[in-house]
Amino acid sequence: LLLPGEAAGSESFDLLVKEVAREMTVKSGQKCTAIRRVFVPEALYASASQAISARLAKTTVGNPRNESVRMGALVNRAQRDTVLQGLDYLRAQTEVLHDGQSHTLVDADAASCCVGPTLLGTRDATGSDASGRVHDTEVFGPVATLIAYRDLGHALHLIRRGQGSLVCSLYGSNAAALAHAAVELSDSHGRVHTITPDVAALHTGHGNVMPQSLHGGPGRAGGGEELGGVRALNFYHRRSALQASSAVLAQLNSAAPT
Repeated sequence: LLLPGEAAGSESFDLLVKEVAREMTVKSGQKCTAIRRVFVPEALYASASQAISARLAKTTVGNPRNESVRMGALVNRAQRDTVLQGLDYLRAQTEVLHDGQSHTLVDADAASCCVGPTLLGTRDATGSDASGRVHDTEVFGPVATLIAYRDLGHALHLIRRGQGSLVCSLYGSNAAALAHAAVELSDSHGRVHTITPDVAALHTGHGNVMPQSLHGGPGRAGGGEELGGVRALNFYHRRSALQASSAVLAQLNSAAPT
């Protein structure tokens, strides 16, 4: 989500564009934390479409053994067919902003499992309300949909139509507005990743789950919390809850083994 108040070409705008293109193409989009829906103000829809498409156009697709290739194939033919079917399904309610078929495959042919990154979009905010497919259907590959929104309330409503997500990234420069949006969206996401220009070179990235972070979320994101990193070790520890007066607890603390 790019918050209201940002301009095309601003640092926050550029950070969103870069991250969307990266998350669409890393592992050929075959990640549960890949970016699938991108929300921008109506006035920035065309600019965001052009900027993201320009980055995707530079992505070389094909045989990863070739050093010039930056995005390889999907895992198998069945997955390729599923992605193409999903694309056809979403196209019925969207427009194609960047066509993955425009990419010339490097050291690969049409029989391979390669699918170029595809950016879909819906410009009409009212139409977005009626476009249930982009909210209900995840194409597990290099596919994302750009969605225009009228105001922040409208954006929050559209985001929640995803029925629970692993992670949501917020982009902007207004700390108060970002904090407000983060709290509003925390009930429908396992992780809320807030990016401002001052952490441009420091943040972990939308899809990179830290060992101490939750991996999971409400609703369709797993219905709670999944195992991940250090947190998973809790299941192998013996734990007990002790109830006592403060005097007894003080003695326990002082006598606790190190």
